[in-house]
Amino acid sequence: MNCNELREDFELIDKVGIFIQNNSDNFEQDRKKIRDNIVDLFKSERAGQGKGLDSTRVIYCMEKTLNDEIIYLQRPAYLNKGFDFTVNVKKYNFKAPTKKNQNRLTHTPRHDSIFHPLNLIKITNVTDFNLMQIAIDKIYYCEEPSILLKENQFQSLNNKYIDGVEYETLLKVIKWLFIEQDITYWNFSGRTMFYNGLKNV
Repeated sequence: MNCNELREDFELIDKVGIFIQNNSDNFEQDRKKIRDNIVDLFKSERAGQGKGLDSTRVIYCMEKTLNDEIIYLQRPAYLNKGFDFTVNVKKYNFKAPTKKNQNRLTHTPRHDSIFHPLNLIKITNVTDFNLMQIAIDKIYYCEEPSILLKENQFQSLNNKYIDGVEYETLLKVIKWLFIEQDITYWNFSGRTMFYNGLKNV
């Protein structure tokens, strides 16, 4: 795993292949287990000594795709709320327009950054879009994207791109955005709000 060249002033921790989701047909138990495992990982961080270089800043490399994209978590997040983190990719720039900058690109995808390429898939390839929707359903219910993509039903999604981003990257980012929502909004709907947005694409 190559996590270098991400951020020089961050501690880099390789956890690729460690957090594999498992669907046991008990949805609440499954998502609680992965949430607890991630929170336990964050609890092992050393305490910071102040702001800037005195703070504890960590990057966790979590996924690698067939085409060498890296999905990583970065802490602390901008809001600095407890166990909050951002989900990031190393290579691809997601579209994330703002009022001031309609052409803004980022390595830290927001929810609408995911909706955009899914919409493009829907417009250009209905078969792929329907498969992606089925895969998203399964990931929502804690199935593992790296395992799904090896199944006959989903193998056609491998090595496919839309607007420069591979389908595998989209699915793995969605996995981690679900987990992020479960940690941040556990007392509310957790991953459900993002899931509903994905289903409404």
